[in-house]
Amino acid sequence: MILDEARLREITRNKPALMATLAKLFLDEFPSMVDGIEECYRTADRQAVSHAVHRMKSALGNFATREFYDAFATLESSAMTQDLDAWHLDWQRKREKLDQLRQELGQLAEG
Repeated sequence: MILDEARLREITRNKPALMATLAKLFLDEFPSMVDGIEECYRTADRQAVSHAVHRMKSALGNFATREFYDAFATLESSAMTQDLDAWHLDWQRKREKLDQLRQELGQLAEG
């Protein structure tokens, strides 16, 4: 599980409507965040990649386990130093886990 439900309950004071609203906001922004990371990768602009990952990481702070959040922090910093093709493989692995989080949040958003 990627979703840290205890954290989400804490920041929303255990209000289901607020949890659902936050989940929906993230889900609405999710495609543009993923597309932004991919576009920056295609242009090989390391700084832009790092900034795009930072945007996703910031959004994950409300939902993801600490371990997954930290993995995104590493992904953000490694965009500046790691071979970009190797970086992209790391991104793809994390992208698969993001799909899992998206499914978890989708269930939460539906109530």
